Amino acid sequence: MQHIRKRVWMAWATAVCAALLLVAEIWVNMAAAAPVPPSSPNSALGYGFNVAAWEVELIQEMGFNWMKVFNPPDGRLPVQILLRIDAHAADMNDLAGYGAWLHTLATAQAGYVDAYEIGNEPNLDATYGWAAPPNAGDYAALLCVAYNNIKTADPQAKVISAGLAPTGRVQGNWNGHPGHNGLYQDEREFFLEFLAAGGGDCLDGVGYHPYGFSADFDAAPDLPSADPTQNCANGFCFRGAEKLYELMAAHDLGETGMWATEFGWLVTPPDDCLSDGSWNGRLWQLVTPQKQASNLVGAYQYAAANWPWMEAMFIFNLNFNTAPYYPECEQMRYYGVRERPAEQALRDMPKESAQGTLSVMPAAIHLAIGVAEQPYVITTPLWLRNEGALPFTYTVAVATAHPLTLTLSQATGLLPAAGIESITLVVQSDMQPVGVLTGTLTVTAVPTSTVGTPAHIPIALHIFEEIYRVYLPLIK
Repeated sequence: MQHIRKRVWMAWATAVCAALLLVAEIWVNMAAAAPVPPSSPNSALGYGFNVAAWEVELIQEMGFNWMKVFNPPDGRLPVQILLRIDAHAADMNDLAGYGAWLHTLATAQAGYVDAYEIGNEPNLDATYGWAAPPNAGDYAALLCVAYNNIKTADPQAKVISAGLAPTGRVQGNWNGHPGHNGLYQDEREFFLEFLAAGGGDCLDGVGYHPYGFSADFDAAPDLPSADPTQNCANGFCFRGAEKLYELMAAHDLGETGMWATEFGWLVTPPDDCLSDGSWNGRLWQLVTPQKQASNLVGAYQYAAANWPWMEAMFIFNLNFNTAPYYPECEQMRYYGVRERPAEQALRDMPKESAQGTLSVMPAAIHLAIGVAEQPYVITTPLWLRNEGALPFTYTVAVATAHPLTLTLSQATGLLPAAGIESITLVVQSDMQPVGVLTGTLTVTAVPTSTVGTPAHIPIALHIFEEIYRVYLPLIK
């Protein structure tokens, strides 16, 4: 090899090292970009809201990861979706048609809806319940039709039985059904009849509505008290869920998760609403906004610490109180947490839940060229990967000063759990002298609880007087 001056030699060596580093980074990244199967469903406690308006960004900012909706999303959202499906006694008249409708829906929503709740409070006869005297055997038959059709269309989606209403220990026997008065049935008796009819074979989770009523979140179940904050007569308290789980465990459903698809506390409305007849029978349940906040936070913390069988909890509700279409004295407004102390308390609450995890490859971009190779343009890929269990939205931005120009193929997107996406970075320079041109690529994710956000990727274009390229011989 002929003599090379020291300065040129150092430039050549630096260039070779930079080029090898770039090749190595690209090689590693190409291997990392291979698709991987999704991780197993997260068993950590899910934090959710029932919503009127779909304030997805607010839910993310609060660190919640589930949203219960009443219409299909028709697209992937950056939070997990529980879709409530209507289920009434009238659907028993055409179970085949009901199942076919659900099969079509689940096929269209595959990848968009994470779980389906089939019906609402079927142990009630109200229009939002079974809409007829409750019949646990009929509901079990309908649920099994729903389960089979949804699972055929989308095996990854979970099917949750309708959240049971806490009715207390109902007296009487209606048409051979214990704990039934012809209008509603004791939720525990309904659940036992539901299991006897085979309903436990057609679900991925048991739905329940453990409202707090007047009792604090930690009031012991089934114990009466003269203190309203500790009175859980008839199971009218949040921890009434423990009694339903005892029945699950006793009937081989101990490994099945419970889903609190609604729960919450009712705050005191304005004085003029208290005289509204719709509030009759509810005044004993009222709490202050501050008590609502402390109970909701306490409920999540209690469940995270004591209930490994509770899979997800959905506050009723996030924002019915700001929906313009509900009258001022509509009770659902006063379960809402929007613009009440509970909103900030829940935002600040530590959450024991899974997160998304942002990974960007390569971790740095170094390029080397000779002065004479300009004007210079190169296209290089970057891979964004979600190594966590929850989806997130991402934003990519570049920062540099002229004369280095950086442009991106796209700036925003959504990464599902275990998802991988490639974006393209174009690096350009005009006729520049020897030196180093630098910039930074930054990827940020929402929610901000996503691990690894923001990610900063340094970019450097090294310009040398000349680059000597050596081609190694092939060795047989």
